[in-house]
Amino acid sequence: MNKSEFISLLSNHLSALPPEERNELMEDYEAHFAFGLQNGKTEEEIVRELGDPAELAQEALGNRSVPLNPLYWFGEQPQGQTSTAPPETSDIPYRKAASAIYAGLFFLNLVMLPLLAVIWAFGLALVLAAVSGMISPVFLVLEYVFNGPFLPAKAFAALTMVGIGIFLAMGSRRAFSGIIKLSASYWAWNVRVAKGVKINE
Repeated sequence: MNKSEFISLLSNHLSALPPEERNELMEDYEAHFAFGLQNGKTEEEIVRELGDPAELAQEALGNRSVPLNPLYWFGEQPQGQTSTAPPETSDIPYRKAASAIYAGLFFLNLVMLPLLAVIWAFGLALVLAAVSGMISPVFLVLEYVFNGPFLPAKAFAALTMVGIGIFLAMGSRRAFSGIIKLSASYWAWNVRVAKGVKINE
């Protein structure tokens, strides 16, 4: 099965969804194909990774009988849906779940954002320490110009600081790479969770 066949089958199986929600899901799968093709995978390999379109559609539809749609509030039936369940019996569980997830994200971010700020401050401190160590000979020259005699011990200390500065620079480079990946991953996770709540709503 190639990409076009997979997308066509999945779209047919998701026909019961409202158009906006179905289009959003289809865009996600289109992006998955684009990412896989950019990384050298064939369409058939990507299809095998994703699995059966019917099962994927069932996962998207199986945990709810009626989508949260404002049309239900006025006694109208959304296009493509056959259920007539009233909003008070179908919407409430999803509203409660969405509220709980948003509240959880809020309180989690109250903890995680300051923690990320501390981690970034630590990385910045490493960079400043590395720069200070590497430019310590400049301070030694300035001290010699303004304060008098040259002392070999201070020169040895300045060279030692240069070595430490180079070591810290190497460490800070790796640290910043990890901090950037951690921050990007956490942000992407927040977006995925919020997006999932939006889809279920």
